[in-house]
Amino acid sequence: MKKFFMIAPLQPVFLDSETGEVIKDLLCSSIYQAAGNRKLMYQHKTRFPLIPVINGYALEGEEIRVIAVTPDTKSAWYHIEQLKEELAGLQERKKFVCRGVEPVRVTYAGDVETQIEIFQKLLPFVEDGDILYGCLTYGNKPMPIAELMAIQYGYRTLRNVSIGCLVYGELDHSREEAPMTLFDITALIQLDEIVRVLAERKVRDPRAILERLIR
Repeated sequence: MKKFFMIAPLQPVFLDSETGEVIKDLLCSSIYQAAGNRKLMYQHKTRFPLIPVINGYALEGEEIRVIAVTPDTKSAWYHIEQLKEELAGLQERKKFVCRGVEPVRVTYAGDVETQIEIFQKLLPFVEDGDILYGCLTYGNKPMPIAELMAIQYGYRTLRNVSIGCLVYGELDHSREEAPMTLFDITALIQLDEIVRVLAERKVRDPRAILERLIR
């Protein structure tokens, strides 16, 4: 089965103290420009880089699962509700089968114990024969690392598991009105696998091998 993983955004949401209505949401919505992978092209505004990935890889009639690591903050859970709405709209257009967003509740912290918690809670979602997809955009700095560790562990240890596409969404804060770009970083993860094998074989200078692979 195709399974799509992400971390819930942590961007603040400001509410009116009397009405409880949202007065400001710092999570940007835009059309992402796909870099290096035409399947990531998506001509709709979205807050979530995972949505173009699902659009590009989920087929009509195909059953998928969407798993979102959700830190215990009000903003993260608010953004999960936004994700549910966007996913429902995409599902209606693309006609794939999905039970909806499956939140995985975790502590909001940057310590090692929290990252181990994320890793352990994601492992049961990966099964033999899966194709894994992931967005490494949101969360605090360590959280996407824990997400990636779970994906790689499933790929390395289970039968017939493959990595379909891993992405990172970028907003260039150095420029005003800069476009939002969606990068396919799957090749970088594959390169990490190659480097790991070379290290295990005690290859002291991997440059020649890597240059042949790049070409």
